[in-house]
Amino acid sequence: MLHIINQFPIDLGTLKKTASGDTVVFTNNAVLAVKRDTQDNNSFINKTFAHINLCVLKTDLKLIGISTRELLHGVAILDEQDFRNMTHDSMAIRSSN
Repeated sequence: MLHIINQFPIDLGTLKKTASGDTVVFTNNAVLAVKRDTQDNNSFINKTFAHINLCVLKTDLKLIGISTRELLHGVAILDEQDFRNMTHDSMAIRSSN
Protein backbone atom coordinates (compact mmCIF):
# COMPACT_ATOMS: atom_id res chain seq x y z
CA MET A 1 0.00 0.00 0.00
CA LEU A 2 1.13 3.54 -0.69
CA HIS A 3 0.82 6.02 2.19
CA ILE A 4 1.17 9.76 1.62
CA ILE A 5 1.87 11.87 4.70
CA ASN A 6 2.07 15.65 4.51
CA GLN A 7 1.89 16.90 8.12
CA PHE A 8 4.65 17.13 10.72
CA PRO A 9 4.84 15.96 13.45
CA ILE A 10 3.78 12.52 12.26
CA ASP A 11 0.84 10.89 14.00
CA LEU A 12 2.11 7.57 15.36
CA GLY A 13 -1.30 6.06 14.63
CA THR A 14 -0.65 6.65 10.96
CA LEU A 15 2.61 4.71 11.10
CA LYS A 16 0.91 1.86 12.95
CA LYS A 17 -1.33 1.39 9.90
CA THR A 18 1.65 0.48 7.72
CA ALA A 19 2.58 -3.09 6.93
CA SER A 20 5.90 -4.59 6.01
CA GLY A 21 6.78 -3.61 2.46
CA ASP A 22 4.48 -0.58 2.31
CA THR A 23 5.77 2.66 0.82
CA VAL A 24 5.42 5.94 2.67
CA VAL A 25 5.93 9.20 0.80
CA PHE A 26 6.53 12.23 2.99
CA THR A 27 5.44 15.49 1.35
CA ASN A 28 5.26 19.14 2.40
CA ASN A 29 6.63 19.66 5.92
CA ALA A 30 6.39 15.93 6.72
CA VAL A 31 9.83 15.59 5.09
CA LEU A 32 11.16 16.77 8.46
CA ALA A 33 10.29 13.30 9.83
CA VAL A 34 13.12 11.70 7.85
CA LYS A 35 15.74 14.30 8.64
CA ARG A 36 18.69 12.89 10.53
CA ASP A 37 18.82 14.01 14.16
CA THR A 38 21.76 16.30 14.78
CA GLN A 39 22.42 14.54 18.10
CA ASP A 40 22.62 11.18 16.30
CA ASN A 41 19.68 9.83 18.31
CA ASN A 42 18.09 7.97 15.42
CA SER A 43 17.79 4.41 16.76
CA PHE A 44 14.07 4.78 17.59
CA ILE A 45 13.30 6.32 14.20
CA ASN A 46 15.34 3.72 12.32
CA LYS A 47 13.54 0.88 14.12
CA THR A 48 10.16 2.50 13.48
CA PHE A 49 10.80 2.87 9.75
CA ALA A 50 12.76 -0.39 9.23
CA HIS A 51 9.86 -2.34 7.72
CA ILE A 52 8.65 0.25 5.18
CA ASN A 53 10.04 2.01 2.11
CA LEU A 54 10.57 5.72 2.77
CA CYS A 55 10.39 8.37 0.08
CA VAL A 56 10.41 12.16 -0.07
CA LEU A 57 9.69 14.61 -2.83
CA LYS A 58 12.74 16.42 -4.16
CA THR A 59 10.81 19.69 -4.54
CA ASP A 60 9.70 19.62 -0.89
CA LEU A 61 13.27 19.05 0.28
CA LYS A 62 14.35 22.12 -1.66
CA LEU A 63 11.44 24.23 -0.37
CA ILE A 64 12.21 23.41 3.26
CA GLY A 65 15.96 23.61 2.77
CA ILE A 66 17.00 20.05 3.60
CA SER A 67 19.97 18.57 1.76
CA THR A 68 20.12 14.91 0.81
CA ARG A 69 23.02 14.46 3.27
CA GLU A 70 20.62 15.32 6.12
CA LEU A 71 18.23 12.44 5.38
CA LEU A 72 18.07 9.11 7.15
CA HIS A 73 19.93 6.34 5.39
CA GLY A 74 17.82 4.56 2.77
CA VAL A 75 15.31 7.35 2.01
CA ALA A 76 14.47 7.51 -1.70
CA ILE A 77 14.14 10.91 -3.35
CA LEU A 78 11.35 11.20 -5.90
CA ASP A 79 10.89 13.78 -8.59
CA GLU A 80 7.40 14.80 -9.65
CA GLN A 81 7.23 12.22 -12.45
CA ASP A 82 8.27 9.41 -10.08
CA PHE A 83 5.53 10.49 -7.67
CA ARG A 84 2.86 10.60 -10.40
CA ASN A 85 3.89 7.14 -11.60
CA MET A 86 3.81 5.76 -8.07
CA THR A 87 0.32 7.09 -7.37
CA HIS A 88 -0.92 5.92 -10.75
CA ASP A 89 0.47 2.40 -10.33
CA SER A 90 -0.66 1.82 -6.73
CA MET A 91 -3.72 -0.30 -6.13
CA ALA A 92 -4.42 1.25 -2.74
CA ILE A 93 -3.48 4.67 -1.38
CA ARG A 94 -3.95 6.07 2.12
CA SER A 95 -3.35 9.77 2.61
CA SER A 96 -2.80 11.38 6.01
CA ASN A 97 -3.09 15.13 6.39
